[in-house]
Amino acid sequence: MLKVRSVFSIFLMVATVHHGFAQTADADELIAFKPPSDNFVSIYLQTYKGLPRFGVVDSYKNQSANAQANPRSNVARPVRGGGRNPEQLKKNNMVNKGKINFSLLISLKYLKPFMRDLDKDRLIIFNDRLTEQQSNSAYLQRFLLNQVAPNLCVDAACKNANGGKNEFEKQRNYKTFVDSYLEPLLEWSQDVFKNDVLIGYHVSTLNIGRNYDFDKKGYWVSHYLALNDIFPFKQGGLKRVVFEPVKPYENQLLKKMSLGKNINFFLPMDEQTAERLKKKGINRLYLVKKIKLQHSDKRMDVPTDPINFNYSHEKSDVEIYTDEALANHFRTLSLNNLILKN
Repeated sequence: MLKVRSVFSIFLMVATVHHGFAQTADADELIAFKPPSDNFVSIYLQTYKGLPRFGVVDSYKNQSANAQANPRSNVARPVRGGGRNPEQLKKNNMVNKGKINFSLLISLKYLKPFMRDLDKDRLIIFNDRLTEQQSNSAYLQRFLLNQVAPNLCVDAACKNANGGKNEFEKQRNYKTFVDSYLEPLLEWSQDVFKNDVLIGYHVSTLNIGRNYDFDKKGYWVSHYLALNDIFPFKQGGLKRVVFEPVKPYENQLLKKMSLGKNINFFLPMDEQTAERLKKKGINRLYLVKKIKLQHSDKRMDVPTDPINFNYSHEKSDVEIYTDEALANHFRTLSLNNLILKN
């Protein structure tokens, strides 16, 4: 894995770290999952405090082309207030692709047991008369050719595995992909989510700016406990992330969870602060919590079944920021003593 401070430094200078994630103070740094060969892409994820950042990411909006020095890292950082320059657009594109590619790599990891059903010699067309093994193979072939190859491959023979002017070319291209690229991809997938556990941070939004409570001095806000925005919805099949309490305060949160899988809690805020945020046009805040994501023991019977994960909180403190870049800290709260709506 590589720690990357800017898109410019990705191409000119990178610092290699060993197993695990390097701790860092910069919210906009990227972690790179380095591929086993130049045939495949590197996968970049945003970080917070050196760990993967999931949920809402920094889209690098409202940043001018001018930069100021970050006093904690001596790295030039863009100043908020303008449009995105080419470097910021490139970083945004890199992060969006990284979310997709990371999800595909995770899918490869947990679909590997079904690869025993994969027909490596012939493409299979879906129909009502397929056996279960053939149906599994047809699904896996479509997944590999339509999603994995176009996104994770760099080498032309790998990237264009689903190409061909006729069925004969398509067959040859598929065979080349399976023979030359599939096994390295599967081996690479086993290097992520080591021991079926990943520690990271999740960022969600808290909508404010309406219905200020003048008596209690603050806002009632909603926070979703089902984190199904960790993985992109369409890439790599369905993935579910379910809140699985471990600590006593988590059990209390679960009891208060509504049918919509959210909790409503009170966010204290004096009138002057609320008015100042409203005048600035800030109608949402960003809640950051440290989580432990774990692959569930729930069995997959067929490759089309959802890949299930559980999560719990690594610490009770959550940080709230006024911006998606997590540069402007607003408040620290504890999940242990939230004022929950009855």
